[in-house]
Amino acid sequence: MHVFLPNVNLEISVDATDHEKAVTLLDTLRVMLYLDGLMPTIAPFATSHSLNEYAGINFRSSSQLAEKLPDGLQQGISAKGSRVEGWPGELNFSVICGDSDNFSRMLSATAFIRAEKNVLKWQEIEAQDVNAVTLRGALAKAALMPDRASSILHIWQSLEAVFGKGPELTFRMSLSLAELCGPIALRTETYSEAKKGYKVRSGITHGKGGDRE
Repeated sequence: MHVFLPNVNLEISVDATDHEKAVTLLDTLRVMLYLDGLMPTIAPFATSHSLNEYAGINFRSSSQLAEKLPDGLQQGISAKGSRVEGWPGELNFSVICGDSDNFSRMLSATAFIRAEKNVLKWQEIEAQDVNAVTLRGALAKAALMPDRASSILHIWQSLEAVFGKGPELTFRMSLSLAELCGPIALRTETYSEAKKGYKVRSGITHGKGGDRE
């Protein structure tokens, strides 16, 4: 944790009954943010308390040490009376960020609220179709692949596992994706992007790399 803490740029509070459900909720939120244009990021760890809550926790266990803390940290939970739990997550030092012309490093309140609403819609989709869980998991982890080509193949392997193989695969998969994502995206745009994406996937498979025009 000490390796990642100095570089924490955003802390998200997730209301869940256990760690596994919290991870699922966070992954779903990140996928919705990615689809809204936010650059992918990592979630290296989770804790039972906010960073702002447990900062200075050991110093506050001693009245003498507590006095050395800044005024804003002198009051709060201490190691004597509280238990802070932590869970490792994505312990990566790199992530595929995407083109800066198409993805933003800044998260606005409007984009967050929009993604939060889409999380609720996607949860309804997952409740009706278990395949949506597979697709969401693939997209959440795609940015952690070692390179762009591997990331793209990772996503399409999941899509093919869900929608199967057969004649007119591009057409069938694009149509199925457009229908599945209907509640959170325009079907016509999803269909068009899926067809373009499959061409990129085919190019990678045949040795043309992962660049996209």
